[in-house]
Amino acid sequence: TDQSTTSRWVLSHLSHHKLLIAGMFIGAFGNAALAALVPVLIGVAFDAALASPADLRTIGLVALGVIGSQTVRAVLQLGRNFSSAVMGERLERDMREELYISLLGKSTAFHDSQPVGDTMARATNDVHEVNLLMNPGVNLVAGSLNFMFMPLLVAPSYHLQLVAAPLFFIVTYIFAVVRYLRVLQGIADRVRRSFGTLNGRLAEAIDGIELVKST
Repeated sequence: TDQSTTSRWVLSHLSHHKLLIAGMFIGAFGNAALAALVPVLIGVAFDAALASPADLRTIGLVALGVIGSQTVRAVLQLGRNFSSAVMGERLERDMREELYISLLGKSTAFHDSQPVGDTMARATNDVHEVNLLMNPGVNLVAGSLNFMFMPLLVAPSYHLQLVAAPLFFIVTYIFAVVRYLRVLQGIADRVRRSFGTLNGRLAEAIDGIELVKST
């Protein structure tokens, strides 16, 4: 794997799961598209009901269309969640294995210079965070992005001016999220460091207790 940067390391592991990535994004797009289809079908049913006489055949076909589309949507949603869950578990497994192999290859001097608790925190909690990054992290982001951009695709079929509202929301939302993530990054870094320090002190305290009891 490419270990030149953190991002490339994660991406190099993701490159081994192209089918799962495709399943997640196809499921996310299908979920949003079929959710947007329901109001369109209901509108067609209302037009058929308001016709004189009412077009019962169209109403029946629309009802079947709603049932069929939402059944397909449920299957796609299941595939999306399954793909992201499996991908997260595999990433955690592969990265933890690679980290263990790397630690086993280090010299004794390296391990003596590193706090045991901090190393334990990196090998357990930090690696598990990669799993959470994919599921629910990327899974929710993929679904949210599709639901955000779907109005831009559907609105022009009604009236072009309807694009303005979702476009304004998307632009302001992106700026708000970028600012939020910048603030959150510093907090997350401090939490990870404090967790490593806590594990280090705990490991030293346990070693001290074991030493006292053995003497």
